[in-house]
Amino acid sequence: MGAVFLFGGIIVLKKEVDDHMPNHIFINRESGNDNISIFYDEPSFVVIANKDDLVSIQLIDESKKPGIYILLGDDKRYIGQASNAIFNRLQQHYINKPWWNKLIFFGREDGHLSKAQLDLLERKIIEKMKRAEIELDNNTQGNQSYIDKLSQFSALSLLSKVERVLIDIANIDLFASDDTKFDRLDPILNNDTISILFGGQHYTGSSYRDVFTKLVSTLVLSSDISKLTDLINSTEPNTVQILGTLERVSGKGTKLTKAIDSSKYHVYVNFSKDALYKKIQILAHLTNNKVTFERW
Repeated sequence: MGAVFLFGGIIVLKKEVDDHMPNHIFINRESGNDNISIFYDEPSFVVIANKDDLVSIQLIDESKKPGIYILLGDDKRYIGQASNAIFNRLQQHYINKPWWNKLIFFGREDGHLSKAQLDLLERKIIEKMKRAEIELDNNTQGNQSYIDKLSQFSALSLLSKVERVLIDIANIDLFASDDTKFDRLDPILNNDTISILFGGQHYTGSSYRDVFTKLVSTLVLSSDISKLTDLINSTEPNTVQILGTLERVSGKGTKLTKAIDSSKYHVYVNFSKDALYKKIQILAHLTNNKVTFERW
């Protein structure tokens, strides 16, 4: 994971990115309120807090900047954007959305996020959450607006940094369904072989993840990979985009992916039995194949 240093209440986490370039992530836990944590990974900042911390949130500089915020409740979430001060929007939702109890918001330290970039970020997060079958309180899919390629690249790079900080440092996966939160083990059926019939071909293995990995590997090495573009990330895979070109390791050092032989891809496998079942159904839908769960 890297080295951790402490400077006057601010944690500096030095990580190795791609085994070459060092990356420093600063973690500032507000001394006056242990429930507010601020993460800095230049140029991004991420704030995690409880709803009850709203009075304290207005005192931090990050709440006065534009950005994206995510309200989290027991059974649903809401994604919004603020072109000016994030706190103003949070203050409104404190009253008109009583169901949430925790929040995450992020932006750039220099405050440079255009309306087009905010629209893109909000829309991307909504899309990912819908694909993960997470219940949302949003009434729309997000705004569509023109954005030039450079601004788009900058915004998506920011989102990638934020997701990495949340998963690797804060141990929060925004796009994890309930199935993936609590069951990190790979259950085995009393040494019985697990089997599915997918597109007329049998896939068997000693564990659910084994069968899932074999299936994904076959699809990746076939012409069907052209049908999986929505599931491919250009860097590390995640719970929604299950394929990527880099290995993913959790902040605790656990490997979350498996390499697919004879390809450049890694597949995200850290799912529960029920979550794997849903992922296989998605693969069947995307590739127009019938799937039968013979022994599952």
